[in-house]
Amino acid sequence: MGSGSSEYNTNRLYRRVLHSSARTKCYVLIGAAVVAIIIGIIYFRPRSKTVVNTEATTGSTTPSSPASLPCQPCPSSSLTCPTCPTTSPSTPCPSIPPSTPCPSVPPSTPCPSVPHSSTPCPSLCNTFKFSCQKNDDRTGPNPALNSIHQVKLSGITGKTFSGKATRTFPSDQLKYSSHRVDHNYNTKKIVDGPQCERWAVMTTIFSPDEGVYRQTRLENWCMVIVGDEKSPDDFEVDWTPGEGNNAVVYLSPDDQKAMHNSFVDGLLWNHFGRKNVGFLYAITHGAKAIWDFDDDNLLNFYLTGAAPNPSLSLDSYVPTSNDQVLEVQELDGHTATTYNPYPYLGAPTLPSWPRGLPLSHIKLPETYNRCAQPAQIKHSTVAVLQSLADHQPDVDAIFRFVSPIPFNFQRSDATRPLMIPTRALTPYNAQATLHLKPGFWGLLLPVSVNGRVSDIWRSYFFQRLFWDVGLRVGFMARPLVTQDRNIHSNLADFNAENDLYEKSEQLVDFLHQWEGKSATLVGRIEELWVALYEHEYIEILDVKIVQLWLQALIDAGYQFPELKMVRNSPKHEIVVSSSRSEEEAECHEDKKLTFWTSDLHDGSRLDLPSLLQSMGHKVVIAGIKQQASPFPYVFDRDGIEVYEKLSPTLKRYKTHSIALKEAEVKENFEFYKNDEKIASVDAFICSFPASMCELWLPFNKTIIYLPAHRYNLGRCTKEEWDRLNEHIALLAASREPHPRHIIAAASVYDQEYLKHYIGLEPLPFYSFSGFYTNNNPYDPSREEILLFSRIGIPGSEQPHPKYPIVGVRSLYKHYKLSDLVNHRAIVYVPHSVMSYTLTELYSLSVPLFVPSIKSMHSTHCVSNDRSSLTSQYCNNMSLDGVMHPSIASIHPYSPNLNAPEDREAEIYWLQFSDFFRFPHITYFDDAADLQHKLELADFGEIHKLMEQENQRKKKRLVDAWCRATAEIQTGRKIPQDYSKAIQELYGVNRLQAS
Repeated sequence: MGSGSSEYNTNRLYRRVLHSSARTKCYVLIGAAVVAIIIGIIYFRPRSKTVVNTEATTGSTTPSSPASLPCQPCPSSSLTCPTCPTTSPSTPCPSIPPSTPCPSVPPSTPCPSVPHSSTPCPSLCNTFKFSCQKNDDRTGPNPALNSIHQVKLSGITGKTFSGKATRTFPSDQLKYSSHRVDHNYNTKKIVDGPQCERWAVMTTIFSPDEGVYRQTRLENWCMVIVGDEKSPDDFEVDWTPGEGNNAVVYLSPDDQKAMHNSFVDGLLWNHFGRKNVGFLYAITHGAKAIWDFDDDNLLNFYLTGAAPNPSLSLDSYVPTSNDQVLEVQELDGHTATTYNPYPYLGAPTLPSWPRGLPLSHIKLPETYNRCAQPAQIKHSTVAVLQSLADHQPDVDAIFRFVSPIPFNFQRSDATRPLMIPTRALTPYNAQATLHLKPGFWGLLLPVSVNGRVSDIWRSYFFQRLFWDVGLRVGFMARPLVTQDRNIHSNLADFNAENDLYEKSEQLVDFLHQWEGKSATLVGRIEELWVALYEHEYIEILDVKIVQLWLQALIDAGYQFPELKMVRNSPKHEIVVSSSRSEEEAECHEDKKLTFWTSDLHDGSRLDLPSLLQSMGHKVVIAGIKQQASPFPYVFDRDGIEVYEKLSPTLKRYKTHSIALKEAEVKENFEFYKNDEKIASVDAFICSFPASMCELWLPFNKTIIYLPAHRYNLGRCTKEEWDRLNEHIALLAASREPHPRHIIAAASVYDQEYLKHYIGLEPLPFYSFSGFYTNNNPYDPSREEILLFSRIGIPGSEQPHPKYPIVGVRSLYKHYKLSDLVNHRAIVYVPHSVMSYTLTELYSLSVPLFVPSIKSMHSTHCVSNDRSSLTSQYCNNMSLDGVMHPSIASIHPYSPNLNAPEDREAEIYWLQFSDFFRFPHITYFDDAADLQHKLELADFGEIHKLMEQENQRKKKRLVDAWCRATAEIQTGRKIPQDYSKAIQELYGVNRLQAS
């Protein structure tokens, strides 16, 4: 986003909105009505008695009965002819019976033109198929794939897709079905790159986001991201090398073209199927397990040791040896042709079903058998394990129209994956699915169908082939991910999923009846895809693609399984390939602003002023603390002024948990409304407590709501908290002629906490401290390891035998930053999920050692700090039961519960803490593990990596503030009447409840 964008705080920043439950119910009712109408159109559309069969291969079109009525062209000149279904001028074009009037089309709204073949034909007017024919995105941009499929008209009732063979694949184009494939393969890679056994694969048209970040934190995993033509030109992998993943590879469109690989070149652009490039890349670079995921599916537990039980860890599903046994749940006596796992796995409402389940099977009890028994199977027999998703589970558009969503699957103590019975078919997706090496050949996504169909078709096609080699599909016991669904139109999804609704039942029947004849798996794969083409489930392009895919796997040396039913920690690195680097954010050098802060916390009073002053802006620091600071030299810098004129309200604001009354807001307004210093201010910044910004609402100036702790501190009743949420939503929605406001957060934890309750997407204005801790170079001349801790070192009271560990306060009564950099490392035991002490230490690039999440959730050293409801703040835990999360929240756990109430919730939220988000921190489980880590540490190398990360953080932060300051309007006048001000600005008669 450019710095001058007028929508900076609207479309891009606030992509979520607040929803009321009443509005949601209304949408559900409207959606149900819309779906009923659309389903009626699909299944019960009126037809004429003439049956027109359009043959997609030969192109011949003949009436089904000699008695068919003669047809006449539609006279409307505003209609254009669709692709002509004929191959010779002698074959007449189909037309409309005279008794069926052509629907009128306003001349002012012409149908879009459609490419047509060399044989002309007149315009046709069938309401549903022939009028305004458009290029169907199910088949991508290739016009050759956009033929009209078997249109059948009946005046009595609807007509379903037959699933019968209607065309023939040329036998001379078969490559593998007629002979046994030679297994003496030539091994070659499609491009050089890192070797990893565990790969995550995704394709995206967006910049890296939280889903990608979480994936990078998984140890011993590599990731390949496949770009498309719609991907950002300035795509930049800006996470830190050496953290989590062994390598992250971005394949830009230019990189893919440079491969000169027939399979890669044959795939369509601007299609979900570009992901296939990533699958091939991972296979040719050592993969034994592939995590097929979308960037809007966020891992719930991603830090090492964070998962409260094995079923919530992706690594627990990856075998570590060939003979490993997997503990599973096996269904008893399931005989139906499909299986719906959602009821068994805890869907909260019935019916619930996965996208792609045949509509006619949804209500059949036999498809969702809930009886299962524990069993053991060989892990080598498992091809695919699907993870469900909380919040926005993978359901079809019909479900989204008529059923409550979002929803979370019911939590359980289950740890065993549920295995799908052999010879039952279950749709699985490409959003959060683990594929294991024996089934890698089943990764291929069809490209001649829409992306909403592609992964489901893949699951059905390859499940049938898994039967022939003894491979199984299962569903993980608990959701590993929460889906923060990218923006979708349910109606557009409904249209895109049309093949799922019309063809999946016939496809299931076809696959159960199909018997392969080829003596090899490679031949049988080709054989099945040819049959699928002939029965109109895919187009001929996909047969060509599967042939290229098989050849690419053969060239890579992949060993295909034998048919069982003949008849029936390396060195961390980051690899990035991108044609462009991220464009620098341009600050307007001539635009100098004045900011005001009356924060109470030393960290925010130092961090933000020093940052803004370095950018040439002025900062006025007010508040009860005045000059008091651990680093008062910051207040002596040019452009930073400590303002001594305090209103009575500010003088009373001495702690973070003070409630605010309407009279105090008005008192503060009357005190400052004619103040010259306030008049010069362009924006008020509030971080600790952020809720103090309510004091400045009437002043007609930009508000920068930037919590550096829980955003609602001081609002300790439901009424106060609700009112604050309303104010933040009003700030987010403010437009000219009113001020533009900014909602941001100083930490990832506070960003997620605010999103959880309000549904807005705060800007990442993360704490840095580097603008006032600079000029302190690392010079580890002292032997002691410094300890910052309120509770000692978890697991032991004894100091380290080799490196003396000394409490910072026992060594320095009042330390200076220049003292800290003389120590080779610091052991930091957190007391807060976001702390400026940690930010300051990190900015010095002194190696940091922090308790692991395993140790953290046993000591509960930050339990009181995570929530605003604890005794440390509001002391009102009952609010957790009445303050419900936003409907837009993706989080499956409450942030207010600690381990005694909910161990999973505590661990989940701890992962957002700064000490688990900052890279290059070394984690230890106990004192003995700390000793081991200190002995192995290369302090100089860690320092260099931290120094590099600090430079990246500085650039990202300055760029973000540059874009923000471009939106701040200068010279705004302070109103003189309080009541008129709040009415005109916010449409209310009072700001506070009391």
